[in-house]
Amino acid sequence: MKHRIVLNAIICLVFMTCYFSCKNEVKKEAPYFEGEITLSESRGLYGSLFKVHTTYTISENYIKREQKRGGVNTVFDNYAGIIIDLEKDSVVLYYSDKFSGEKNKHSTSITNYKTNEKYKTFPNSLPSPVDNTFNLLSKYNTTKQVKDSTEIKGFKSDYSLYNDDSGILKQEVFDTKAIKVKRELLEMVFRNIPSEVNFILASDLRTTISDINNDSIVNGEQSKAVDLFLRDVFQKKESHDKQETSNLKALAKNKWVKIGLNILKKSVDLNIHVTSGVSDLIGRKVLPSEFSLPSLDFIEISDIDDFIDQLPVEGGGDFDD
Repeated sequence: MKHRIVLNAIICLVFMTCYFSCKNEVKKEAPYFEGEITLSESRGLYGSLFKVHTTYTISENYIKREQKRGGVNTVFDNYAGIIIDLEKDSVVLYYSDKFSGEKNKHSTSITNYKTNEKYKTFPNSLPSPVDNTFNLLSKYNTTKQVKDSTEIKGFKSDYSLYNDDSGILKQEVFDTKAIKVKRELLEMVFRNIPSEVNFILASDLRTTISDINNDSIVNGEQSKAVDLFLRDVFQKKESHDKQETSNLKALAKNKWVKIGLNILKKSVDLNIHVTSGVSDLIGRKVLPSEFSLPSLDFIEISDIDDFIDQLPVEGGGDFDD
């Protein structure tokens, strides 16, 4: 009798171990993130006054991206977004302008959205219905990659450094594999996202001009206009100093070129700068109603060209002067 009790206890123990083990396996096989992530972006010297806020509402088969102007531009209450529903084979783009009263939407299928070239030509507008993180450089050349380089909001993040062909611009991107979103959704929202990049937590685009030697700037092919301008300025200055020896002239010229270029480089760095990062991240249950338009008064624009033509074009690729 005792043996039977012990045997039953062992069987129960094995069963419970298998049960909890299988339960944990099920949890591991359901890795998709569900919740809300907000990124804040600033551009140029006065970027903190003109922030742009982008919110991603995500579940396994749905994603909603909505971008709004922030800072002093909050008063305009302009926003744009995209809603993708894999289960219904649906993509909805929308844009709202408070002052003009425009509230436009455009609906299409996922297949059409992915294959029709017209959906790849959105302007770099602000706000934009799609993400333009990988449309800031004319070409993305991978310079450096570091796995698990840092931690952002508790998530291990990979680091990627990209340069364009000019060598003047560079962009740092931090992404994480821990926030798992279906690749199909990512590729439809983040235009031109590289295959090695997952959900983006931060991006920083700036010039490399501060890293360039002054002599290289003066003599480089990319900076002939700057060179000619400075030569013209210093030729005029030199014409008033006829009594100086050639060595003193050269010394003075080098001194002022150095000062001028350092000021120029600092100014360029401050103005050509686009940075974004996570401001809020909440994992939670998302209701189906959250993957819908903000209101019911949006007008359907059937032609994608007409919809794109009515998106804002100001400020898309501009930087503060």
